[in-house]
Amino acid sequence: MKKLVLFVFISSFHPWLWAQEFNWGLNVAPGISYRIGQINGVSDYAQSVQIGEEPMYVFDFGIDMRKNITEKLSLGTGIYYSQKGFSNTHVAAAYDDPLLSRRYLLDFVQNYLEVPFYLTYSVYQNEQLEFYPMLGINNSMLLSEKNSISTTSGEISEETMKTLSEPYLSSTKLHNLGLLGGIGIMGTVDSKSAIGLEAIGKLMFTPLEDKFTVTNRYLYSLNFNFKFVRKIR
Repeated sequence: MKKLVLFVFISSFHPWLWAQEFNWGLNVAPGISYRIGQINGVSDYAQSVQIGEEPMYVFDFGIDMRKNITEKLSLGTGIYYSQKGFSNTHVAAAYDDPLLSRRYLLDFVQNYLEVPFYLTYSVYQNEQLEFYPMLGINNSMLLSEKNSISTTSGEISEETMKTLSEPYLSSTKLHNLGLLGGIGIMGTVDSKSAIGLEAIGKLMFTPLEDKFTVTNRYLYSLNFNFKFVRKIR
């Protein structure tokens, strides 16, 4: 598995190592993550678990490289650390235990290493400003997953902490494919530098298996990506 990750990483950057000119970017992307609700064909219990769920704040960062194919079209890739997950404010339903009150809050957090491949197309461009949509696929390698537990008041007993530390979800695959898309705007700083902002959405194609409610649901995230771009010759 490690050899596969290394091969994908090296292969994705190889064409740019010999290019005469490309852009590299430093990216910091706060956002939210959640999972798509499943309404049809689920039990009352599964629906009660979903009622307590809400988006979770996440944070992505990494570097990317982009190469112009034509005057308007660019091909990009990169490597990122990325968080996914969601919160649950009704853990009593999730763990089927009425003694777990609503003062317990749970974040189901997954950490990924991501290598995307995407295209951008400049729909407006002048010497100072560029506006573009972007679309591509995302390779995500699961690094770790855990429950992060907190309370709105009081302390957590060791017994409760042990119960809530056991995730009620499981990932069936370490490697996940997904879809990414978004829009971006870039402003020129000087002849070789630019700063930009991108709104990016990412959807995982591999669902999370909920072992308590016996449902499969898909994670997604929405991020605002702050970029610093430098042209390399």
